[in-house]
Amino acid sequence: MRGKTILVLAALFLSLTSCKYLHIDGYSGSTLIWESGANNFFNTESPTMLGVVSEILITGETDGDQRVSLEKLPWHSVTLREVVKEGDSARFLGTFRYDGVALSDILSSVKIDKSSKEDFYPPVDLYVEVWNDAGEFAVFSWGEIIYSNDVYNIIIAKAATRVIPGKTGEKWDIPQSGKIVVGTDLFAERGISNPSKIVIKSLKGDFKVNREPEKFYSEILEIIKGKEVVASLSSIPENLPKLDRRTIYYGHGMGYKGLRTFSGVRIDGVLRGILPDGKENLRTGLVCIEAVDGYRASFSLSELINRVDGAEPLLMYGESGEKGRESFSVYADNDLFADRSIKGVNKITLY
Repeated sequence: MRGKTILVLAALFLSLTSCKYLHIDGYSGSTLIWESGANNFFNTESPTMLGVVSEILITGETDGDQRVSLEKLPWHSVTLREVVKEGDSARFLGTFRYDGVALSDILSSVKIDKSSKEDFYPPVDLYVEVWNDAGEFAVFSWGEIIYSNDVYNIIIAKAATRVIPGKTGEKWDIPQSGKIVVGTDLFAERGISNPSKIVIKSLKGDFKVNREPEKFYSEILEIIKGKEVVASLSSIPENLPKLDRRTIYYGHGMGYKGLRTFSGVRIDGVLRGILPDGKENLRTGLVCIEAVDGYRASFSLSELINRVDGAEPLLMYGESGEKGRESFSVYADNDLFADRSIKGVNKITLY
């Protein structure tokens, strides 16, 4: 009898503490309000709630339009030193801890109906446009949302807390409404306000998929803007420093691939100065990295040339050669999975 009572009490306790029953928002970061002088610098004042829609429309290459409620999804915290471009310089908006709902959670249960699925099944060529009712949108690759080492670093912020400097006590203006917050962006150009719709798309182009091409290498890497070839590379620029990245290589489908060391140059060093980096380009720019066999992956322009974390993809040469032939390849450094690390790269195209 005593054992049965304990089981009943345990079940009652679990039901009372379950997020499912109490609808408690779960945070990935600390949310306590500490007294002045505490060691947690991200909780020096109460958070300010931001106005956000209760649900968001998901449309595009999906199995019908779907609406996802933002009310019951867990919350995550992203800290941000927020600047935007202003001419050739930057305008500082403040340092904040933003709390809100991750795009990865919003998209986790959405049923995709990819238009390219018949000849190219992997979802690595997907990307999303996040829109608001004012007609503004920001572009994100599927990979930076779903394949990232930190899938909770892109959120729709529902609350903001200022990180106040101890000596000056300066308090910056808090946003008036909910917004997109991207923890990896240097310039916060993708931080559009009041997002209400997500459109899922896949890369469009004259892709020819041939998984067993006659030669799995390319002597030239073309960098294309629209339909114009703006640069052609036959090797890695010699003026760029070479980096080694040791990693646990892991594929979404095949799993563990061993310890690997990739050597190359940061791709932003190659693309900066070739591709435009204005405010609108960083907000809406989309890049396709394509291989000779038709394999391709989408990258937002911002995740390639607008990072604050130093985790830009590496552009390599000689790593994926065939019978001694050197070739270009890309290692997606910030991805948990290996699926956007591409061999035999021959084109980098800005849409």
